Amino acid sequence: MNNSIFISGGGTGGHLFPAISIGNELIKHNFSIIYIGSKYGIEKKYFKDNNIKHYLLNIRGIQRHISIKSILINILFPLRFILAYLSSIFLIIKYKPKLIIGTGGYASGLPLLAGILFKIPIMIQEQNSIPGLITRKLSRKTNKILLGFKEAEKKLHGNCVFTGNPIMSNLKIYNKSESKENLGFDTNKKLILIIGGSQGARAINNYIYENIDFFIENNYQLYWQCGYNDIKKFNKIQKKSIKIIPFIKDMSKAYSSADLVISRAGAISISELSIMKKATIFIPLPSAADNHQEINSKFLAQKKACISIHQSNLKNRDLEKTISNLFMNNKKLEELENNIKEFCNKESTKLIVNEILKEIK
Repeated sequence: MNNSIFISGGGTGGHLFPAISIGNELIKHNFSIIYIGSKYGIEKKYFKDNNIKHYLLNIRGIQRHISIKSILINILFPLRFILAYLSSIFLIIKYKPKLIIGTGGYASGLPLLAGILFKIPIMIQEQNSIPGLITRKLSRKTNKILLGFKEAEKKLHGNCVFTGNPIMSNLKIYNKSESKENLGFDTNKKLILIIGGSQGARAINNYIYENIDFFIENNYQLYWQCGYNDIKKFNKIQKKSIKIIPFIKDMSKAYSSADLVISRAGAISISELSIMKKATIFIPLPSAADNHQEINSKFLAQKKACISIHQSNLKNRDLEKTISNLFMNNKKLEELENNIKEFCNKESTKLIVNEILKEIK
């Protein structure tokens, strides 16, 4: 009996890690999972490092900024699209999957389109409050769309089910002081966790770097995920109270140690922070598709579940003012922690898999 399921998605951690979470839960039900990603996404390294069965398509998204490199990438897009679509067809013929699940990103669409051609059931897990282009275009042809935000249903046509976003099963809450100590930080000082997503966030990184004296002078400790592109530059900061690494593997310990988090407003980051009950300052990515990060963070801010700062307001020192105010107001910190936890659903991955099982059994 063929028990293969394709899960396609990646490019960033926000699309890759939901795929991994769903796949890990499906494996418990004796399915064989084959992941499909892009040669240009973070999944290339992740799959190799973790010995995960996968295939990488030679596809990358349309570049929204203007440069010679981006123009060349966009010129090549039609050819890459056709070749990646043919590769997806080949994989379907070879493995005959029972189902194809897309979790977003530029690698997810082509296997879904090929699945429609072969009349294979397809499902999409949509993380954001504003559905992505692939979700919108394929919503009428998708057997089921599993939503991370209820609000997304207003933008879609099709069979939508609200499940919440899938979370890695190894995410756990530890004692804050013990986590600080294990990471080499002073348990008596405030610790700020900076996470710009799986690839870092250059604008946030540069701003923190240029204004590092604020954190040093106020005796704040930093645990800073800066991404691989900027690590050499930022390693010039040599302070015991500031630890800078390209990628944090143990997010449970990182979250648990933090008194405050500075983050982009991707849907998976929001879901993780809600489960970990963390007071958070979101700085949405301005170039995010359909401005979904701004919408995500504003929705939480209206519920007093976070502080949202527009990237353009960093120059006004809004970040420093907000940090100072929060650390002088424990009640406000507690309010943010209590309110953001209302957006968590620890059972979301199991709910998603139950919907998948209904579709193929």
